[in-house]
Amino acid sequence: MEECDVIIVGCGPAGLSAAIFCGRAELKTLIIGMVEKSQAQLAMHIENYFGFPEGVDGSMLLNKGIRQAQKFDVKFLKDEVVAATACEESGKKFFSIKTSKGENLKSRAMIIATGVPIRLSGIKNEQELTGKGVHYCVSCDGPLYKNKKLAIIGSGNHAAEDAVEALSYTKDITIISNATKFDFSENYGREIKKWRIETLVSNVKEFTGGKWFEGVVLEDGTKLKFDGVFMACGTAGALDFATDLGLEIRDNVLVVDENNMTSMEGAFAAGNCAGRCRQIAKNVGDGCNAAVNVIKYLRSRELYFDYVHGTSAQQTAQASSSTPVQAAVTTARRIAEPAAPKRKLRIGWFSFSCCEDSTIVFTEILNDYYDKIKSVADITYARALRKQNDMTNLDIAFVEGAISNEKAAEELRKIRENSKVLIAIGACAITGMPSGQRNTFDERRSREIEPIVSTFSYSKEVKPLHEIVKVDDIVPGCPMTETGFLAVMNRQIKGLGIDAQL
Repeated sequence: MEECDVIIVGCGPAGLSAAIFCGRAELKTLIIGMVEKSQAQLAMHIENYFGFPEGVDGSMLLNKGIRQAQKFDVKFLKDEVVAATACEESGKKFFSIKTSKGENLKSRAMIIATGVPIRLSGIKNEQELTGKGVHYCVSCDGPLYKNKKLAIIGSGNHAAEDAVEALSYTKDITIISNATKFDFSENYGREIKKWRIETLVSNVKEFTGGKWFEGVVLEDGTKLKFDGVFMACGTAGALDFATDLGLEIRDNVLVVDENNMTSMEGAFAAGNCAGRCRQIAKNVGDGCNAAVNVIKYLRSRELYFDYVHGTSAQQTAQASSSTPVQAAVTTARRIAEPAAPKRKLRIGWFSFSCCEDSTIVFTEILNDYYDKIKSVADITYARALRKQNDMTNLDIAFVEGAISNEKAAEELRKIRENSKVLIAIGACAITGMPSGQRNTFDERRSREIEPIVSTFSYSKEVKPLHEIVKVDDIVPGCPMTETGFLAVMNRQIKGLGIDAQL
């Protein structure tokens, strides 16, 4: 049976924060969990976390946390805890922990940071469209839908709370019960009426959309269009093992004291599973507090002091023998050393048949985020560059507009061949409309425009990009929104191995 000083159950912001502190204190630390199950992993663009003025992608934040914890020798086990038992042997207390894959582990202390996992609603296409218009956190992803049409799915106070919070971004909100009735408290019912939020009693059968969520299909077959949807159908309990352990649970969260210790000595809890304010900043703080108190608990110290991880006795002696001036000079030299040049992405922007409104938005983004973009990318192709254009070896090609003739189709194929990632920008590129309105013309109107089609060598039909080449990602909208573009851009920056965010 493998022995640890502390086992942390959960791989979200709270668990990773705790792991960093425990690792720096040189405790033998193991995290058990699956990062893909963290709610933070689903957040496309987090705008309210300290230190990221332009926002940060949830998965990027978690990956940085994992790397930071690994720096301090924290070990990771991709598994789930199914049982935990408090034991005592030779006067020493410990926890015996069993995982779903049959691992048997032993630890002197444990931190439970399981979060509150999402309960899937069973609506068709929910999982496929998660992160593509289907969301679970209004405070995380609400800013993506400023002045857009939103649906909230749920029948209780959770749905009402999400709807009221979403008013910060849009007034066009409909709560769909996905149940036979609503069950709002009196206070939340008043808030719904006060803000004139629409409500609809119906079960939802399906979410529509391919690359991106487009709307819902109700139980009676009615189709409703929305720009995005937030799920508020409740949460699944992840604390079965905590119940078996005998920990006090109230309102589906673990009861903890000011030290984040549960009702059992040596068992601590942090994050969403231990409190109501479901925010990443709060959860990171919880993880810190739990870890600090685990360190004090295991080392029998009343006070916590910061640990400098990996400092050898020789380094300590050298540091103490050097003068303040020598230390300052050494630090200054270290700071002054030029950093190794970073690889920058090569980006191209292309436009075909469309109104080019997204090009205007792109130009505004370049102006507003010039320094940030310049630090990670070079624009090597754009119409304004004229003779300086170079479309070879592109990392990302942004393509706006539909394809209306064979010449454009050939150019698009060439762009595809020269780029690692091709992203469709706006409605025309994604759906072919409204540029492709002539695809819907009847025979009479088609005859009327035949001379124009023939003169300009237009194809019989206007096509979206994906009917010509492979499309890797999309930025919907007519025109696209700044937040939508930045979310996709950050996702691709991460995917291409660049450690940066716009």
